[in-house]
Order: sequence, then structure tokens, then C-alpha cells
Amino acid sequence: MAEQALVTQINEIHDAGWQMGIHAIGDAAIELVVDTLVQTLTRSPREDHRHYLNHFSMRPPEATMRQMAAHGIHITQQPNFTYTLEGRYAVNLDGWRLAHNNPLRSPIEAGVRVALSSDILPIGPMVGLYAATTRRGMSGKVYGPDEAISIEEAIRAYTETSAYINFDENIKGTLEPGKYADLIVLSDDILRVTPEQLLDLTVEQTYLQGELVYERKQ
Repeated sequence: MAEQALVTQINEIHDAGWQMGIHAIGDAAIELVVDTLVQTLTRSPREDHRHYLNHFSMRPPEATMRQMAAHGIHITQQPNFTYTLEGRYAVNLDGWRLAHNNPLRSPIEAGVRVALSSDILPIGPMVGLYAATTRRGMSGKVYGPDEAISIEEAIRAYTETSAYINFDENIKGTLEPGKYADLIVLSDDILRVTPEQLLDLTVEQTYLQGELVYERKQ
């Protein structure tokens, strides 16, 4: 009954012309949502719908990710979960599922557009960048190193791709003339420090629309 209610809602919302961001954490939930979205999009194609799955915490079958890529179904994910929720995952998961929690490399290689964001503490992106590039939990243990992405990919996922999924790519996400000049200045070059040093970086300055709104006291 609950599954049928979900199917009905997805169809109604899509037909109304809305964008959907659907929470899907477990692999079975991800498969169900993707299968339903594919059926909906096949029945009623819509250009540039930008529907997406939020969380995507468990890695689904390759076929599911290929379906997502083929139908333009995106992901917003929180890599800080691998770090912050390590203890919870270790209690409830094991083996391959534990190693591949919050997968990044595999959906990207399948052709899925992946945006990154923060959810639950810590809210700041540094832990997410650290976990995305190292796949380390709070204990220092590495989970599924094959799911790691580069710092350049992680930064782009937090900025440009996130703006795209929100239909905001013309006003933010990259530093270009005519867009919001929202940016931070860090204490070191984020592209040159080691992944382990990411957690030690501090924000020196914050700019909103080109105006300095914060400066760290020395």
C-alpha cells in the first residue's frame, strides 16, 4: 500500500510539472524510486525535469545507476555521512554494503550527475570534502576506497553541480561575470594540501555578492 501511494504521488507531481527531490537511502528504496521515475518519464517525457534522489546512502545495482543516467535522474548526497555516521553503519551493515556506503565514484562513472551537500552535523563542507576524497570514518578507517573522488570533483559537486540541480546555474555555482560573487578565502590552497589537511583549513574571509561579510581575527 505504501509503495502504491509513492507511485501515485510521483506520477501526480511529475504530471503537474514540478521537480522532485526524493529521499531514498536504502538500496531497495533507491531501486523502487528509480523504477517508478523511469516508468513515469517513459509514459510522460519531460525535458530537463532534473528529478533527483537525496541521500543515496546504499549503493544500488549497476543497472539502476545506468537507468538513472539514461533518464537524467540525479543525486544529491552527503559524503560527511561516511565520517559522522561511521558507528551507526558499522553496527547495521557489513561487508560490501558497509564498504560502499554513500557511493560517489560508481554513480559518476555510470554517468549520473552527483551533487554534494551537508546534512546533520557538522554542517560545513570540509568534513564532506575530506570523506569524499579519503573515504575515512571518524576512526580513520577507510571504507571502499574505490568510491573516492578527487578534490576537484568534490568541489565542483558542492558548487557547480548543486547550482545546476537547483536550476540556479545562471546565477551561482561558478565565479563568472553576472553571477553572485559568493565565495570564501581559505587559510591554504585547497587544491594543494593533502586530503588529511582539509580538516585543518580555516575560513579567513567570506564574501556575499562581492561584499566582505566576515574576516577571521588574527
